[in-house]
Amino acid sequence: MRMTEKDTSSGRDIREYLCDSCGHSDWEDNGTALWQILHDDRVEFLAAQANRPPVDAPDAPVAIPEAERALAGTAWKRFLAWLGKGK
Repeated sequence: MRMTEKDTSSGRDIREYLCDSCGHSDWEDNGTALWQILHDDRVEFLAAQANRPPVDAPDAPVAIPEAERALAGTAWKRFLAWLGKGK
């Protein structure tokens, strides 16, 4: 017997076989098609993502005190201020 048709358009994996010598045909239903399983999983994943609370926004930048801001006149002073050694 050889497989003559494979149909998954219904969401089921259905295959039809035909015997070349006697002409007998038969079919089998192998269950849910792979694309249907993947589609259903994707829909479930997206629904779960929609129901999750939003992720916290990143922390706001730290405010630089006025004393350190005065040091920021040159690149070297900005670098030292960034290291916390420019006081």
